[in-house]
Amino acid sequence: MTRRRKISIWLFSIILISILGMIICDQYVAYNASGRLYENVDSIPHRKVGIILGTSPISTWNGRRNYYFDHRIKAGAELYKARKVDWLVVSGGDYRNTENGYDEPVAMRDSLIKQGVDSARIVLDYDGIRTLNSIAKMRDVYCQDSIVIISQKYHNERALYQARHLGIDAIGFNAKTPGRRTSWWRNRGREVFARVKLFIDVARGLHPDIKESIVRDFTKVDADILSVSHIKTEHGDLICLKPDMSGLKMDMVCGEIPSPDDDSIVLAFAGAFTGTEFDKGHSNVAGDHVTDGVRFRGYSCKRNTGVFTWSAESGPSFFYKDYSFALDRAAKEGGMGFAQEMMIHDGAKVPTTRPLGNQNVFRALCLDSDNRLALYESQGIVSFGNFIDALLSQGVKEALYTDMGQGWNYCFYRANNGDVPPKYLHSQSLPYASNFVTLKIK
Repeated sequence: MTRRRKISIWLFSIILISILGMIICDQYVAYNASGRLYENVDSIPHRKVGIILGTSPISTWNGRRNYYFDHRIKAGAELYKARKVDWLVVSGGDYRNTENGYDEPVAMRDSLIKQGVDSARIVLDYDGIRTLNSIAKMRDVYCQDSIVIISQKYHNERALYQARHLGIDAIGFNAKTPGRRTSWWRNRGREVFARVKLFIDVARGLHPDIKESIVRDFTKVDADILSVSHIKTEHGDLICLKPDMSGLKMDMVCGEIPSPDDDSIVLAFAGAFTGTEFDKGHSNVAGDHVTDGVRFRGYSCKRNTGVFTWSAESGPSFFYKDYSFALDRAAKEGGMGFAQEMMIHDGAKVPTTRPLGNQNVFRALCLDSDNRLALYESQGIVSFGNFIDALLSQGVKEALYTDMGQGWNYCFYRANNGDVPPKYLHSQSLPYASNFVTLKIK
């Protein structure tokens, strides 16, 4: 056998062994993930924390929109809104100084907020420049031993292997894989080499490079009785106050202005329209209303097309057009209720008396996409139509206007029991603003 032939056989053998090795590594990682991958939101078990593995919103290959990013964000938001996870960690790096580079965690956070995820439930992780770092940090810094990993299937398989190697009970939720064949083959091919490197790193005993060393279990912070979110939308920015109603009760206060010194009040804001004759009491309130289980008559107002009621028995409810019976029920159950201008009903716009082009700071009491009560306010002056569209972009199902304007927009809140004095959306009230919705600690 000639020397050249021996070299050729030797090279061929090395190539064949390398290819077989890559296939074995690739298939073993896929096999290891068997039974731990989910694609349906309804079927995946609950985990306290989900981690979205990082990628940029713009492709580093061609500068175009990165649909891998979009699908991961959508998957994370779906899990959160379905209450399959309580927290989302967005793990990536800050690549703003590179071509087509982004601050990945911030980009992911902002996109999640636009899809209705509470900003207070998003944790930014800047150590996620490698998948190994992202997974190890969940255990070593964030003290989590049971998580949902959110990425495309091929990426989840590798991350699940790393999680098991680190002793973490992890499951994966598969985000949709974009349909472009070229990007799939490029990423899938890169994944094969990444899996080979995974086993090399394991054999070498490679340790993750984690810069943040302060150990903290963010899930064990005292639960807020009211969460505050700032949301960016293409129709204008929003402020969202979302109370935890499990420990609160609602009422409608008429004839007095709630005092910020009353630390049992978590949230107070003007509800129904009012006239300017404070001494007329309940007759100064637009439309019939219920206070502490008693129904009162107010003056007629053609803008009152809907009503909101609350009682400990029935919880928060919204009604459109025919709502007199709802007020009767709220009174019978010892609750509260008031009429106002309905903006959104059953997830769709309804006709409004106020022109859609009207410019102001607007506020609405809403039923959110997760069926929780929420108070939304525009962050600055916007058109009424844009405010409604901004609410719809967050999946709001019901929206009832609450009185606004100079003096009527008075609103204060406490995000936790330590907020003394409270925070304000607007701190000045009119002396004849004669009805306020209050949420108090039971």
